[in-house]
Amino acid sequence: MTFTTEFDTDHRSTTNTKTAPVTPLMMPRRANVIDKVRAMLAKASSTDHEPEREAFEAKAQALITRYQIEARELSDAENEVNERRIDVKTWNEATRGVIYLYGGIAELNRSSAAHRAVADHSQVILFGTEVDLDLVETMVGHLLPQLRTHMLLDQPTSRMSYAIGWTHEVLSRLVAAQEAVAAEYNALIPTNSAADEAMQQAYRLKDESQTTLVDSAEYEFGASAAERADIGRVKLAAS
Repeated sequence: MTFTTEFDTDHRSTTNTKTAPVTPLMMPRRANVIDKVRAMLAKASSTDHEPEREAFEAKAQALITRYQIEARELSDAENEVNERRIDVKTWNEATRGVIYLYGGIAELNRSSAAHRAVADHSQVILFGTEVDLDLVETMVGHLLPQLRTHMLLDQPTSRMSYAIGWTHEVLSRLVAAQEAVAAEYNALIPTNSAADEAMQQAYRLKDESQTTLVDSAEYEFGASAAERADIGRVKLAAS
């Protein structure tokens, strides 16, 4: 059985072809910063010298503020990486767009995703903390009804191309919103390398992209509809 971590690069079926893949957020490792905070807090609690304790606590607090670190992230138990499988059914030709959506939303929320074919449907496999995986499912659950509604209203001739275009536009808006929040707070966008490492250890993954031919006009049709989608409020970390 083949698993893939690269979400397909689409190619338009016209001469004006351009690529619009789901782009991973390449950010510094947040885990390293959290480890530093933990170490400083441990030193602060182990010393009886008041000025030294205050210095460690101040440094830890500065990092917590700058990187928007939450209390739950400083607990090892809360950061345990788990696996979650989600069956993607009833989407027929639009399934590829739905898979893209799960992959992109996972990356936005410190998680990793792969997908595979199972019997008569597709399955998305997510890796991340329980809090982050819940957030992924909540966001996707908020977006999928909108995609279905837009397809019912617009009646695209190529549901696959439309869904991929819709998904890429929504993900582009989410990435832009997340980056704007990060810039406002002068903070890094959260990542979780442990999720990717856990996925690589659990499955023998085929790390290569596939090619999906899409209709350019239908792709743009879907992207245009996605401009009306409600993407909700974007945060750097789940509350």
